[in-house]
Amino acid sequence: MRRRAAMLGVAALLPSALRAEDAPLTRLMQALAGVRERHARFTEEKVIPELDLPLPNEGTLSWIAPDRLEKVTLWPIQERLVVAGGRLTYERTDRGVQRAFALSEQHEMQALVEAIRGTLAGDLVILRQHYEVAFEGRSDGPWRLVLMPISVRLRSAVQRIVVTGEASELLGVDTEGSGGTSRMRITPAP
Repeated sequence: MRRRAAMLGVAALLPSALRAEDAPLTRLMQALAGVRERHARFTEEKVIPELDLPLPNEGTLSWIAPDRLEKVTLWPIQERLVVAGGRLTYERTDRGVQRAFALSEQHEMQALVEAIRGTLAGDLVILRQHYEVAFEGRSDGPWRLVLMPISVRLRSAVQRIVVTGEASELLGVDTEGSGGTSRMRITPAP
């Protein structure tokens, strides 16, 4: 009886990434981390309660490990968002807008960026710094990550982010927040 209690006590001390119930999630993160570069197209619909119709947009996504994520919106407006290292740059050339800042200065924005970038990097540690992470599915098949913000400030704007995919491919990101919802569908480039 004591031996069993001691073993249970030791198991409780193991980092959650090493627990048996996390094995499929850990394998998925390893598979995602193994993809060093990817390119895709996206379509996105933003539903804002004050508007009758959703706001669509489309463009391209690029990921280059270890930490460069680029989202280029091509329609209906052209804008570019680049995250490299700890910096975020936003450009909208038709209006002459260019802004850049350190993510460490914008903690809520950093958490939103890491939902996608941390998933693409296969970085479960960074995801768990910002979110409670729930996983459903298989590492070699369809899967779904549900990210619930830990920060009360972020939770006031974003209640949850659902990232879906199949094997090492990211296929969707749905964000539910107080300002509405966003559904992004991702089509990997051949």
